[in-house]
Amino acid sequence: ASERELALSEFPSPQTLWQLWARHRGLNDQQTAILTQDYYSGSEDKAPRYYQLLAVNKTVDAIVGGRDRILLVMATGTGKTYTAFQIIWRLWKARVKKRILFLADRNILVDQTMQQDFAPFGEVMHKVTNREVKKNYEIYLALYQAVTGREEWKQIYRQFPSDFFDLVVVDECHRGSAADDSAWREVLDYFSGATHLGLTATPKEKTRLDKDKNVRLIEEPEYNYKYFGKPVYTYSLKQGIEDGFLAPYKVIRIATDVDA
Repeated sequence: ASERELALSEFPSPQTLWQLWARHRGLNDQQTAILTQDYYSGSEDKAPRYYQLLAVNKTVDAIVGGRDRILLVMATGTGKTYTAFQIIWRLWKARVKKRILFLADRNILVDQTMQQDFAPFGEVMHKVTNREVKKNYEIYLALYQAVTGREEWKQIYRQFPSDFFDLVVVDECHRGSAADDSAWREVLDYFSGATHLGLTATPKEKTRLDKDKNVRLIEEPEYNYKYFGKPVYTYSLKQGIEDGFLAPYKVIRIATDVDA
């Protein structure tokens, strides 16, 4: 092919480039509407960082492509909850995911999420408390412990129809929610028809103490990858430090009297 210089006016417009890309992907009108749904933009002048944009876009793209088990890996302090909010916002505004369940394992995480990143959802948002089920909301937040338990009466998630939620977001999913023998896994299995999105900073690594050698070893449990699949996007601690979003750290070894 011959080469020639193009005048600035000859370059394809963004709309033309989008049409060419959509045609190449074979996207239908519904998929295009989802992918072009705007991010939330509030009055506080807060915009997603570049890696958050990548995480959101890759997650939404995976859902448009038909994937229903998704893993997102982002280092601690890089805004996983804010990223999850933008994912939910876009899918919810596009009406492709109308009812969403956000699961966490600490009460403070749920409360902070509602008061801060998820605040724009306003009156359509509800925290599950007091073992009570209300079905007139769209965005639900809950502790695993608040919706399940060994006794049957504690398993209030079963009061929802199994197809009630379109999307279940699992915060800190490395803490056992995807393990085959986890009580939390029962919630995921019950809402198996929904898209499941796992969020974590440490998808594989887990330390244990070798009593014979008195050293810490690294295990790599497979349940997160086995359940959610390989991450659609990873933003590592190393990259966060290199980008200047996270502070560098130094490891200092201290031997206490008990260790000695």
